[in-house]
Amino acid sequence: MIREEVYKFFADYIYKNTGMVYASSDYYRLDSRINELVKFFSLSSPDELYSLYKKEITLDMRAILINISTNNETYFFRDVKPFTTLAKKIMPEIMTLNPNEEIKMWSAASSTGQEAYSMLMCLKNSLEDSAFSKMSVEGSDVSTKALDKAKAGIYSGLEVQRGLPAQLLVKFFQQLEPEKWQIDLSIQKKAKFYEFNLLTGLFPSDKFHVIFCRNILIYQDKENKIKILNNLSKSLRKGGVLILGSGESLVGLETNLQSCMYDDFTTYKKI
Repeated sequence: MIREEVYKFFADYIYKNTGMVYASSDYYRLDSRINELVKFFSLSSPDELYSLYKKEITLDMRAILINISTNNETYFFRDVKPFTTLAKKIMPEIMTLNPNEEIKMWSAASSTGQEAYSMLMCLKNSLEDSAFSKMSVEGSDVSTKALDKAKAGIYSGLEVQRGLPAQLLVKFFQQLEPEKWQIDLSIQKKAKFYEFNLLTGLFPSDKFHVIFCRNILIYQDKENKIKILNNLSKSLRKGGVLILGSGESLVGLETNLQSCMYDDFTTYKKI
């Protein structure tokens, strides 16, 4: 049994460091995370874990807690529509507006890398080599464990079966072992991954032509949503496009972004 005081301590710490909200009614969602930490530190109870973290939180302890507490659910071409719209609608428009520039994209919650690599694969598959040569993606996340996997570009058989069309698996992956697949170097070299906190990080100005930030705002309260959105807008180039998750919108939020439709797909641009 985990005491209310223990739940509140870890919920507050996660909120302050990631913006993820665990209301008291959602504390049960912390059970597996707290118990995983208890096991990791070879402790006997959540109370011992609480005492350990109350005494001192080292950088390693912080990293372990953030790695365990964040939701790294992802897969290749998740929801499909953002990627087809990027390749067929958004990118041709951006290339016309920026004919001589390197096109910079950002997967702002990249987890284990499938989103960033999916962006690159769909563009590689639809553009001339000369156009694709100007593309690059930066992928960021708060989870160092997820980032290590993204940088390696190696995925299990189950992971490459989730969302990845068979023809793209054959085209863009090398099978290392029966259940281990490596992303092709032509894709991997176009992606750069690094740790970044969307709540506390220093956002670059006017850098990116496209930003994917999907399924992050649903875990934030209204204040943090507005903060993140305005910082993402700051990082967009003129005419740049922000893509959110399918269940996310700007309804009820005051930002300097406006909706922009590509057929039936909603994106957002800086006003």
